[in-house]
Amino acid sequence: MRRRAAGAALILLSACALRPLRDLSPGQGQAVSVLSLRDGAYTVEQSRRGEQVFFTTCVRCHKPEMTGSEIVPPLVGEAFLGRWSRKTAGDLFEWVRTKMPPGDAAAGMTGQNYADVLAYVFSRNEFPAGNAELAPDFGALRLIRIVPETIEQDGGDPHAVD
Repeated sequence: MRRRAAGAALILLSACALRPLRDLSPGQGQAVSVLSLRDGAYTVEQSRRGEQVFFTTCVRCHKPEMTGSEIVPPLVGEAFLGRWSRKTAGDLFEWVRTKMPPGDAAAGMTGQNYADVLAYVFSRNEFPAGNAELAPDFGALRLIRIVPETIEQDGGDPHAVD
């Protein structure tokens, strides 16, 4: 009896694993496609707005080159990509939105400001621009994977969900 129940559970789990990812929001039931930043997830204009916000809000700690310091993490290059690789734009958005900038400077930041800064960070990491802006919304951004080109070239699936 236990063996039959375990077999049925295994079949059910296997069937669920083969189904496309679904958005479980109320009223939704359509398949959700997971994108990579390599698909062009922000616009050039959004990146320009993000650059303005970066240079008025973030540059003091992260430096104009975005290299950071001993205690401030870089926003470009291998160290940044290594930290955020295989995570989502939503993960980064929420982390930045809840922790940056330190102190009172965060009071004037909007969700749009944070999305714009992310677009600028992504552009500086040579992710291509596209036709749509990053939304200032965790639910939408969680569907965009941060996948460096080297992972895609090494045979990793940029659209795979961990």
